[in-house]
Amino acid sequence: MSLTQRLMPLVAKLITSERLQQWRRAFREWQRTLKRRPHQAVFYFRIDDPYSVLMAQVLPRFARHFGITITPRVMLYLDQQMYPAADMLEELAPRDATQLARVHDLDFPDAWKLPPREVSLAATRCLLKHERDERFWSLAAALADALWRNDHDKLEELLTEHGQMPADRAQLALEARRDQFLKDGHYLTGTLHYEGEWYWSVERLDHLAHRLNDLGLGGADWPLPYGRAKRARLKEVPEGLKGKPLVMFFSFRSPYSYLALARTYAMADHYGLNLKIRPVLPMVMRGLSVPKAKRFYILKDAAREARLHKVPFGKVCDPVGAGVERCMAIWPFAEKEGRLREWLRAAATGIWSQGINAATDNGLKFLVENAGLDWNRARRWLDDDSWRDRAEDNRNAMMAAGSWGVPSFLTENTMVWGQDRFAVIEACLLASQADDKD
Repeated sequence: MSLTQRLMPLVAKLITSERLQQWRRAFREWQRTLKRRPHQAVFYFRIDDPYSVLMAQVLPRFARHFGITITPRVMLYLDQQMYPAADMLEELAPRDATQLARVHDLDFPDAWKLPPREVSLAATRCLLKHERDERFWSLAAALADALWRNDHDKLEELLTEHGQMPADRAQLALEARRDQFLKDGHYLTGTLHYEGEWYWSVERLDHLAHRLNDLGLGGADWPLPYGRAKRARLKEVPEGLKGKPLVMFFSFRSPYSYLALARTYAMADHYGLNLKIRPVLPMVMRGLSVPKAKRFYILKDAAREARLHKVPFGKVCDPVGAGVERCMAIWPFAEKEGRLREWLRAAATGIWSQGINAATDNGLKFLVENAGLDWNRARRWLDDDSWRDRAEDNRNAMMAAGSWGVPSFLTENTMVWGQDRFAVIEACLLASQADDKD
């Protein structure tokens, strides 16, 4: 094992350390106080991004409650290397947003239409002109509603009334912001930046609310309604739901897949679902790029989510390459032995919280035995490549259903992407059961 591989778990543990996070926050607060800066955050808004549209509805109330200033920064162009399947995200995001809007009592049209780029640009130029106006939030809401409803008359009326930034100035500003955004350490719009940390979408505002509460802002009465899609409600089991299918697409290299495992099993057990977990190779082993800035953010965000769900995390040994392949090779054996659940849990826990190197025999043996499997029998499967065809079938099924990344969840007729969508998955399952009755 190389020195880099030996050091990797220790470095990852440091990066994801809660103590280091608390020290950084204390240091930033000391700097803010010393410079007499008010509590302020920057919101990166893109009008053709459904997650930005939902966040823009929430943030004015959020800012008033906590007494902070939120400055909008209008975006449009993005760094395409950060979006390995931009065309699929373009279709998935508004479908996801309609579900999130229901969970959070927000507005996003059910009958949405993808906005043409030239129309999005016109609306963006209007917002750039009014970025520092108090009416920005109401104007953003009105423009976004018209844009996503494909209401050209309303949109034209708003543009005529409020005007637009000149095209050449807007082009330069948007390109410069795209480049600076990546340098600043992020890539997803619909994101809030406060004192060194990023909070993407309404499903991360709970973290910021807790942080602001710890600073004495907002009072103890804040109901923390954001992040509510992360957990299923586990309601009374309706007749007819037992045995319903639920598919989870999973990757050994995905921290979010690991974070979702316990909640997936808990929901499946509660409702008596027919759960099938279908492993796929990670994106980088399927020819899709994951740039360094993106990996760094994901690691820190996963650590934050792990603490929320009380999942051990941080001492990470990246299994990319041989580690993933060996874990995949054991998968059919664990399935044959009736211990796939135990194998996925043991392997993911070892990789993401114990620093176990699955690429070595000693590391893999540790994981196999932790799953209650026999190592001498399991190791014979390492020379069997039949799992590759099954993994490719899983990938094709995932892509055909409308997702390219993990964890993704497929109910009878709906694809849901993300470890923070369990309330949405649950709602889809309950809706399908209700449809069966009709």
